[in-house]
Amino acid sequence: MGRRLDAPQNPGESPTAAPVPQAAARWAVWRPVLTLGITQIIGFGTLYYAFGVMVLPLSADLGITPTFAYGVLSAALLVGSLGATLAGRMIDRHGARVMMAAGSAACGMAFVAMAQIGTAWGLIATLTLAELIAPLVLYDAAFAAIAQAVGERRARRAITQMTLLGGFASTVFWPLTLALVETWDWRVALWVFAGLHVLICLPLHLSLPRPQRAQTAPSTEPPQFAPLPPASHPRAMAFLAVGLSLSWAVMAAFSAQWVPVMAAIGLEQTVAVAAGALMGPAQVIARVVEMTVAGRRHPMETALVAMLCLAAAVAVLALAPVGAVTASVFAVLFGIGQGLATMVRGTVPLVLFGLMGYATRLGRLAALRMVVAALAPFGMAGSMATLGPAATLWIACGLSLASLVALWAVPWRVRG
Repeated sequence: MGRRLDAPQNPGESPTAAPVPQAAARWAVWRPVLTLGITQIIGFGTLYYAFGVMVLPLSADLGITPTFAYGVLSAALLVGSLGATLAGRMIDRHGARVMMAAGSAACGMAFVAMAQIGTAWGLIATLTLAELIAPLVLYDAAFAAIAQAVGERRARRAITQMTLLGGFASTVFWPLTLALVETWDWRVALWVFAGLHVLICLPLHLSLPRPQRAQTAPSTEPPQFAPLPPASHPRAMAFLAVGLSLSWAVMAAFSAQWVPVMAAIGLEQTVAVAAGALMGPAQVIARVVEMTVAGRRHPMETALVAMLCLAAAVAVLALAPVGAVTASVFAVLFGIGQGLATMVRGTVPLVLFGLMGYATRLGRLAALRMVVAALAPFGMAGSMATLGPAATLWIACGLSLASLVALWAVPWRVRG
C-alpha cells in the first residue's frame, strides 16, 4: 500500500515544509514589485524631477533662460509622445523585460550625451532623445512588466504596491540632485544619472522573470472581474481615453501652476507651498487605502472616486473663502485624486480588456497623456491671463466633471 500523501516522506522531514510554495509565490510577486519600484524611483527622478533642480545652472552654462529650458522640456515631452504607442507595441511583442532593459541602456547613453552639450541645440536634441526613450522605462512599461510577471489576477495589488515605491522619486532625487549640483556641477549629476540607469536599472530589468515563465502559474487563475466582450472594446477605449485625458489636463495644469494660481486668488506663497506639501502624503494614504480594499472593488469604482475628488478639490478652491484651510482641503482632495488616478491608468485597462494587447493600449493612452501634460500648463496660464482666476477654476472644475461623466459612460458593468 502507498504512503499517505500528507505524511512525511522521510523520518526527519518536518510537516511544516508545505508552506514553502506559498512563501515562494509571495516572493514571486514581491520581487518584481521591489525591482520595478526601485527603477521607477530612478526613472522618474532622473527624467523629470531632477530637471527643475538643475535648470538654473544648466541654463546659465548654456547661455539660455530658464523659461527657454522649460519650453524645451515641454516640446520634448510633446515629441516624446510619438514614441509611446510604438513602445507599447514593442513591449507586447518582445516582453517588458527586454524592452525596459534596452530603455535603461538607451537612457544611460542619452544622459552621457546630455552631459557633454554646449549649446541650446544640444539640449533640444538630447532632451528630446531622453523623452522618446522614457516610455520604455516609466510607469506604463512597468505596469506591463508587473502584469507579465504576476498575471492579471495579482497585477492590480502589485501595481498599487509598485506605485507606492515609485512615489518616493521626488523625495530621493530633489535632494540628491541638489547635492550633486552644489558639490560638483550639473554635468557630473548627469553622469551619475547615466550610471544609475546602466549599473542599477539595466541589471534589475534583466532580472525580471521571462514572460513565458512568469505567466505559466497565474494563467490558470481566472481574472477577478470578467473582461469586457470584444464588441464593447472600441466604445470603452474611446470613453476611457476621453475621461483620463481630461483628468490629466487638470492634474498637469495644477501641478505646474499651483503657486501662480494660489497667488492669483490672493494666497501668500509660503501658505501655498505649505498647503501643497499635503499633496504627497494624501497620495500615499489614498494608495494604501486602495491597496487594502482592492480585492473587493472594481478598479473603475476607484477611477470614479479619483475623478470625483479632483472635481471636489477645484470646486472648493472656486467656492470657499481664500485661506490656508481652503488651500489645504484642496491639496488633500487633489492629492487623493491624483494618487488614485496614477494607479487606475494601469489597472483599469488591464481589468477591462485583459493582458492581450495591454502594453499597446497603455502606449496609446500614454501618448495622449504626454500631449495633454505638455499643453495643459500653457492652457491654464493663457486662461489665467485672459479670463482670470475665477473663470479658470470653473473651467478646471468643468473638465473634472466631464472626466467623471466620460468614465461613468465606460460600459464596465457589461459582462462577457
